[in-house]
Amino acid sequence: MTRHRRRPRALLASIGALAAVVLLAGCSVSATAVPSANGYDAVDAPIEGGTVSLRDSFESSPQESHDFWSDPDMFKNAEGFDYTSPDNGITVGVGDPATGAFVAPTTAVPAAESPNGYGDVTEAVPFDRAGLGASTFGRLYMSFASGLAVCSATVVNSGERNIVVTAAHCLVDFESNKAVASNVVFIPGDRGDGAEQPYGRWAATDYSIPQHFLDNANYGDQGVYGDGWNNDFAFLVMEEKDGQRIQDVTGGQGIAFGVPAKAITQVGYPSASPYDGSEEYMCASSQWKEGSAGGYTHMCSMTPGGSGGAWLVYYDKSVGAGYVAATSSTVLSSANPPFRWEGSVLGQTALSLYDELGGGA
Repeated sequence: MTRHRRRPRALLASIGALAAVVLLAGCSVSATAVPSANGYDAVDAPIEGGTVSLRDSFESSPQESHDFWSDPDMFKNAEGFDYTSPDNGITVGVGDPATGAFVAPTTAVPAAESPNGYGDVTEAVPFDRAGLGASTFGRLYMSFASGLAVCSATVVNSGERNIVVTAAHCLVDFESNKAVASNVVFIPGDRGDGAEQPYGRWAATDYSIPQHFLDNANYGDQGVYGDGWNNDFAFLVMEEKDGQRIQDVTGGQGIAFGVPAKAITQVGYPSASPYDGSEEYMCASSQWKEGSAGGYTHMCSMTPGGSGGAWLVYYDKSVGAGYVAATSSTVLSSANPPFRWEGSVLGQTALSLYDELGGGA
């Protein structure tokens, strides 16, 4: 099964209007608002009318999901999403409106440009997995009627200590009328197609997907289309095991819902040739632009499998921590790498989804 690739989105600025307090693992963390800066302005209003998200529990129980993936060879059969966008494929529009709110990672990193960033990296290189970066990024496996699939995903700091962020398209099957995935499991720090699971395997119990994505994102012979791709992000709640929640084991990256930024770091597990999904890679850019779906766009040689991976701002490679500001969404159709990726920006809608799952406890 293939899916994933499309054009990018740009970072939406801060409106500095929201300041909520989040209680996290025994400490108080501020979902702080920051002033508009660097030329980013708040854009338009949030999508009006209807339900903001589809929130529900997966049909498969955690035990059923673990049983489903009990054969380790199955991980090798999961395919990355290959959603591409032709040059004029995505409806021009804004991304998720910026809020200026952010939650810090569990390893302290300022919400400011880091002197320990990666600069510009268009030819993907193996990710160094320093500090918090070793445990918070991983691979997300799921099943559909049409086959087995794999994406990238990230543990983010939250009040409930159990939230993972990925792309919305990783959880829906365009070949089956957008049916939601089953048997969803996450392996943080995955290596070798599930051969190494240093922080365990965690089953997802609940999900929250933007209703706008479900209603307005489409995929056909010519690639992706529809402005639902402006909201290509989703959140998962992971099971509790032996009295522990996933963040207790892995820590959590920070998360930003529309803040000014100059540099981004993209992390994921590309699985299409010349990569095989067995290792984590990264690209970085200080020259990103705004894409036609309102998100970040930059050049990166990663291939399908990287869908849902984190695009981080304020990333400090010395401690492996930053703020997830977008998720890998689509790639512009192209025969040769590097490809023009788009990251779906997290903003006001994403903040609503995060909060309804207990992000701000």
